[in-house]
Amino acid sequence: MRRPRVTLRRLLLAGLALGLAAAVAIVVLLPRRTGVEGFAERAAPRAAAVVDDAAVRAAFAPGAAPYGPQAWDTLVRYLLEGWAAYRTSDDARAHYPGEPSDAGRRMDGVEGYARMLPMAATWLAAGRPGSIETPSGQVDLAAAFARGLVAGTDPSGPGYWGPVRDYSPQLVEAADVALGLWIGRDTIWAKLDAGQRARAVEWLSGALKAEPYEGNWLLFPILVHRALRGLGADVSRWDARIESRWEFFRSFHRGEGWFEDPPNGFDYYNAWSIHHALFWLQRMDPSLAGFVREVQAPFAAQFRHFFGPQGHPMHGRSVCYRMAAPVPLLTSLSTAPGAVSRGEAMRALDLTWSLFVARGALADGAVTQGFCGADPATLARYSGPASCLWSLRSLVVAYALDRELGLFEAPREPLPVERGDFSIASNVTGWTLTGTRETGRIEIATGETSSDGPPVRPYGLRERLLERLLQAPRRPDNHAALYERARYASDAPLAACPR
Repeated sequence: MRRPRVTLRRLLLAGLALGLAAAVAIVVLLPRRTGVEGFAERAAPRAAAVVDDAAVRAAFAPGAAPYGPQAWDTLVRYLLEGWAAYRTSDDARAHYPGEPSDAGRRMDGVEGYARMLPMAATWLAAGRPGSIETPSGQVDLAAAFARGLVAGTDPSGPGYWGPVRDYSPQLVEAADVALGLWIGRDTIWAKLDAGQRARAVEWLSGALKAEPYEGNWLLFPILVHRALRGLGADVSRWDARIESRWEFFRSFHRGEGWFEDPPNGFDYYNAWSIHHALFWLQRMDPSLAGFVREVQAPFAAQFRHFFGPQGHPMHGRSVCYRMAAPVPLLTSLSTAPGAVSRGEAMRALDLTWSLFVARGALADGAVTQGFCGADPATLARYSGPASCLWSLRSLVVAYALDRELGLFEAPREPLPVERGDFSIASNVTGWTLTGTRETGRIEIATGETSSDGPPVRPYGLRERLLERLLQAPRRPDNHAALYERARYASDAPLAACPR
């Protein structure tokens, strides 16, 4: 029997078939190994209706500062209405529109609850209305956040947030949940029965066992510990471990209120994470007030020079937390009186929010994922649609202190760059900060050698195709551009920013 002759055409067809089969296998099988849970599921933007984008832009119109209590209340109502629109039916998560993180959709939704909780709790503690109006009717904030907590901390329920493990994102969110409950102890916490409180304490206690990364992460279990103690939970078995964490964290202080935050050194995490946490810790535990005053006074006195009519210089990771940058100026008003005046702190808050609102920082009831508007090129892979709600930390602190210090109605005072030129060298960071009164320009000279590079790598077709193929975030790594340039200036942000 004659064998069929193998022709070049048949070989090419066979090769093509094998290649096609391999491609199909890759497309089908690869995402099972690399894919992030729920990556293809995206929340649709929902335009705010009661307090819409236009209302917030009008309330914070550039040049209309100072902004009084009504403007700030408009902003918070807008944000709370956004949370109400994106929350799940059990209130345990909120799925905002935007680019997902590498932690998966369910964890991104936990951030949507946890990072809004302190804002809602502070709003209630400040004596603002307990219900907000939405297109679907009135939402009782304390009841809704209490329901979400009950669902999220019930390991037998579908809304469970998952256990807090070593280095897990749950450890980060546990700190915000604990803070929100401590602030809302007379409102949200008060709505829980004994069993519900016990389950919440059990879930949060996972943060006392879990290992954190070095740097700002060390503060998360400490916050949980002090908050739980303030809520009446017995956490004494963890006292020695937490005190060890506290002493280890203190070892990262390098002077002038600056803390080294491995592996990135010095950046704005000192402002919106470390000094924010220190403020709340000394409120929960007054025995820590001496150390907090010691570090916040020099930090605020120096950091006040970072703000001007153009905002602050863009530098470092997590730039979408941008509206939280004024936190240390506000906290120092309580922890270190005299370091910064009320008028200066509120001028920085006014300018920061009005500038970024005008440049696209808010849309459809959400905080956008960039320095100005949405910008995947500068968005870290660990950041999800709700991560940028950390921008609200400046509002949380402002509402907490307004009753004590009358912040929203305080007469504003010029910032340092509005008073005159300056040049300040930091022996700790190695930076030289300069300000020019005529232009309002503020610049950080880092001591690096390349002023024009490294360039920002764009989020382009290659990254989009990889994400479709792998079903996982593949946004560019722009660490070098954000940390290794010689200069960062307020009038030349690395991101695309409309004027």
